[in-house]
Amino acid sequence: MPVSASLSGRVSRGQIVTLGLFVSGLVICLAAGLSLLWALGFGVVCFSIHARSTGVAFPEIARLLLRGIRRISNILTIFTLIGMLTGVWRISGTIPMLIDWALSLINPTFFVLWSFLLCAALSSLIGTAFGTVSTLGVVCMLMAHTAGFNEVLVGGAILSGVYVGDRCSPMSSSAALVCALTHTDIYGNFKRMLRSGAAPFLLTCTGYALLSLLGPEHVMPDGATDVMRANFTFNIWVLLPAIVVLVFGLLRIDVKIAMAASIVIACGDSLIFQHCSLSALVSTMLLGYRPPVDDIAMLKGGGIISMVNVAAIVAISSSYSALFERSGLLNSFENMVERMATRIGAFRATALVGLLTTGLSCNQTLSIILTRQLCAHAQHNRREMAMYLENSVVLLSAVLPWSIAFSMCSLTLQQGPAIIVFALYLWMVPLYWCLRSRSVHQSCLRPPFEFFLAKKRRRV
Repeated sequence: MPVSASLSGRVSRGQIVTLGLFVSGLVICLAAGLSLLWALGFGVVCFSIHARSTGVAFPEIARLLLRGIRRISNILTIFTLIGMLTGVWRISGTIPMLIDWALSLINPTFFVLWSFLLCAALSSLIGTAFGTVSTLGVVCMLMAHTAGFNEVLVGGAILSGVYVGDRCSPMSSSAALVCALTHTDIYGNFKRMLRSGAAPFLLTCTGYALLSLLGPEHVMPDGATDVMRANFTFNIWVLLPAIVVLVFGLLRIDVKIAMAASIVIACGDSLIFQHCSLSALVSTMLLGYRPPVDDIAMLKGGGIISMVNVAAIVAISSSYSALFERSGLLNSFENMVERMATRIGAFRATALVGLLTTGLSCNQTLSIILTRQLCAHAQHNRREMAMYLENSVVLLSAVLPWSIAFSMCSLTLQQGPAIIVFALYLWMVPLYWCLRSRSVHQSCLRPPFEFFLAKKRRRV
């Protein structure tokens, strides 16, 4: 059974030492440039030893670790499909055609706004921030550099846009992870994310429109997408894989079936219209797309191999959950978060915990899992918790300069931390919900009509 300190709400010395060792392992791995998997493996050892010290036998510890992994078995299948889809959409010409079509819409007067909107649209379709920033994001930044736009503003707009889909797209690995952790439906979450993010999205668009107008007039460079047309055949059939995903989503068909159907159609497009070999197609699905010429090097990536690292992180991190529950390692911290939530509001507490876990782990996936675990008692409604995670830690993981979620985008765009200031969407959503969130002790934050209705009820 868990130690008495955990039950009483006090943090024991064993808990402090165990978590201290785990955090030290994270810091050492990050400082030495080692894979986060080494730190997570070290965490398994630390948490297993702590569980043993509370009376849990080693055979049971092994069963608990496996139980934690089995809880997210469905998401590992989704990760595999996402990897295949992001690779085959490249070689089939689907992503190149989407980029070509998107860039043809840009109005140079509102280039910053259009960079945000187009990156938001593509990331919502393919569900990956890194896949969007390494394709459309790179092209937008090259155009900004050529035309003389403010690259820091454009970089902030791109960083904002690529995380719109990462937050709520049915194709997003982080959205799938949140669904698995909260036991919610991906399409139901998608609708709630649209509603909860509508106002911040409009405010973000307004901000980028104003920033665009403050800059000087520019002329867009010609031939920005000629290289795409030179290397791919474009027609309506090439867009069919994306159309299938949209239609299946509207019909609320299982996301795995939607992705599988899209992959099959994209394979046909690759063989028929792009004239790629069967071996190249299989290689792309497994190892990612390898452009035949340097002119389209920004399209490189995707494939199942691109999801191996995140899948391993999710599997090991998820193995902790059942062990934590049995040993009571995080009980005291969960109680502290619960008390904090009653004072400042559940969403604010979730956002603060998300910032802390992201700052320590530097990894979006691990921070989502730890935040969900620590905030388990702060919000018992599964749908609300899914919304809290998506509106806080998923976005805030990209505003810390040392986080992988930011550094990968920063290196791809060749921009420094200054772009974080202009990543308006990443700030707008958490701030908006922090203002709307309230605790049971904060009646002053309630809408006026609610206050008067409550006063009238008291009189009766």
